[in-house]
Amino acid sequence: MLSKLKNMDDKVVVNVKKLHRDNLNKFMVIVTKLGNNGMVWFAVAVPLLFNRGYRNVGVKIILALLLSGFLGEVLIKHIVARVRPSKFLLQEEMLIKEPITYSFPSGHTSSSFAASCMLASCFGIISIPAFVLAFLIGFSRVYLRVHYLTDVLVGAVLGSFCSLLVNVFIPF
Repeated sequence: MLSKLKNMDDKVVVNVKKLHRDNLNKFMVIVTKLGNNGMVWFAVAVPLLFNRGYRNVGVKIILALLLSGFLGEVLIKHIVARVRPSKFLLQEEMLIKEPITYSFPSGHTSSSFAASCMLASCFGIISIPAFVLAFLIGFSRVYLRVHYLTDVLVGAVLGSFCSLLVNVFIPF
């Protein structure tokens, strides 16, 4: 089972490389930078803290981001210790600086889905742009060859789960 997933991951990395074009490369670098440290999602959450009617939403987004960061970056990455696909590339093949942490799960994707799911639970259908951005951030990580597809998929599940946990245990 694990060998089949590894083969699929390797094939996806090779096939996504075929999509590379100069303009798309530049776009994906910008998209991935939006997800650095969950900053775009904190930028959404912090202004909500200053509006009495939406303060709870801002708090819940931040809690979901912190939970997904702790579980993904502090616990799971160090337990699994998966090497990134970029470790097998030459420096001149890289479009961004190689991340220093492990690959599994994708923190960019985890934070993106934690925030998007929280926005969806609070605002419903108007949160669709957040999911589009979350998807693009996740895809950019595979496109830039710093994550495997399974890293991104598990990151999306982890972020969604963290949002659910925050909603269940902090129902305000």
